[in-house]
Amino acid sequence: MSSSNIESSELSEDSLSIVRQQEEQQESVEESITSSLETIATGIGDRVPRMQSSETACLAGVRDSEAFENNLRDILRCKICLALRRTTLYLCQTGHLICASCLAHLLTDAQLCDATPKCPICQKDISIPVRNIAAELTISELPSNCRFCNEKFPHCSLDHHERHDCQDSPICCKYSRIGCEWIGVRKEASGHESDCEFLSKTPQEIAATLETIDANDEAKHDEIEHIFQSLMFSLNSERILCVDLQLMCYCNNHQLFYTTTNFHAFNELWIIRARLNNQGVTESANVISFSYQLVLKTEPRTTLKVQFVALKGSRSDIKISTQLYKHEFTPTSLESDYCALPLTDCNDCIQFLAKRGTKFRIMLSLLD
Repeated sequence: MSSSNIESSELSEDSLSIVRQQEEQQESVEESITSSLETIATGIGDRVPRMQSSETACLAGVRDSEAFENNLRDILRCKICLALRRTTLYLCQTGHLICASCLAHLLTDAQLCDATPKCPICQKDISIPVRNIAAELTISELPSNCRFCNEKFPHCSLDHHERHDCQDSPICCKYSRIGCEWIGVRKEASGHESDCEFLSKTPQEIAATLETIDANDEAKHDEIEHIFQSLMFSLNSERILCVDLQLMCYCNNHQLFYTTTNFHAFNELWIIRARLNNQGVTESANVISFSYQLVLKTEPRTTLKVQFVALKGSRSDIKISTQLYKHEFTPTSLESDYCALPLTDCNDCIQFLAKRGTKFRIMLSLLD
C-alpha cells in the first residue's frame, strides 16, 4: 500500500474513535439527566402528601380554636339570661355567673318582697355581691365584630379600632371647626377634604362662622362662671350647708323607692326621695340608673332658689359623681324634678340596690 493510503486509513480510524467517545459521553449525560429528573419527581411526590397533611393540620387547628372559643363563650354566659354580657359580672356563693342586669332584677325583687335575694339556680344568699373580675377580663379578650367593617378584634381593643383605625367608621371633616358639616366614612374623608367647600371660603365668611361658634362657647362659659360665682357667694354669705343622710328603701305599687328622714335647712323642713329607673321593663336592661329629687315639706314664705348636689357619704363605699342641680321652690312648686343620681359605675348601682339603706351627703346652697 502506498503511504498516502496508509495515512488515510489511520485518520479514518481516529475519526471513528472520536465519534464513539462523543456518543458515549452524550449517553452518559442523558443518563445523568434522566436520573436527576427521576430524583426530583420522587421528591415532589414525597412532598405533596406532607404539604397536604400540613394544610389539613392547619385547618384542624383553626376548627379547634373556634370550638374552644365557642366553648369559652358558653362557659362565660350569665347562668340566668344565658347572654354573654360585657358588663360587670358577679358570682353567687357556689360560683354561678350572674350579669349585672339579672342581679339588679334579683335584688329589686327581693327588696320589693322584703326577702333575702337568692341565686335562682342554687338558692344561695346573694345579698353581698361579689364581682368576678377574671371572667370580665376573659370576656374582654374574646374577639368581637367591628360595628362598621365587621372585622374581628379583641374586645379590649375594639373601641380604639372603631374610633381611630376603621376605614368604614363615620367621622367629621377636619374643617368642622370652621363650619363644615360633612360626615362620612373614614376612607372617603381625604377625598372630601381635598375638595371641601370651606377651602374656597373667603376669610370674611370663615370669620363669621367662627364668631357664631365662639358665641356659643362663650354662652356655655358664662353659665359655668355664673354657677361658680353663685357657689362662692353662698360660701361667703354662709348660705350653704351639708347634711349627712341615709336613703332607706320602701315599696309602692310594686316599685322600689327610697327616702330620707326629714332634715332642716334655711329654716325649712326637707326630705330627699330617690327611685330606680326603668322599673317594670320585662327585658334585662344593660343600664342600671337612679334618680332623686329634693322635696320641701313646709310651705315657703318667699321663693327659695336652691342649688343642690348629692355627694359620697362619709362612711359609704358608694361613689357619686358631682352634678349640680337647682330649683325654685314656691308654694305651688314644692318638689324639684327627678334628677340623675350619677353613681360612678355599674358596681356602685349594684351595691346601692343590695343595701337596705345607703349613706350619702347632700350639699345645699341658697341663691339670690
